[in-house]
Amino acid sequence: MPEEEEIRENLADAGCGPEEAETILDCIRAGNMKKAEKLIGTCRKRQLAKIRESQAYIDRLDYLSWRISKERSIS
Repeated sequence: MPEEEEIRENLADAGCGPEEAETILDCIRAGNMKKAEKLIGTCRKRQLAKIRESQAYIDRLDYLSWRISKERSIS
């Protein structure tokens, strides 16, 4: 099993807040791996939501760029 500091750093690098990371570590210390995995899954879902939101912004920018390019080619 990885050391606590390694887990804490990994969770921070993955976007989990300090309190959230500590809660996960508490679960691991207590041997409650199922709850730790569930909390890690929650962090993961939050990060995926951010990716999807960013993708929606990129899609809108791509559409706007396409429209401008199309209008420019018509005139």
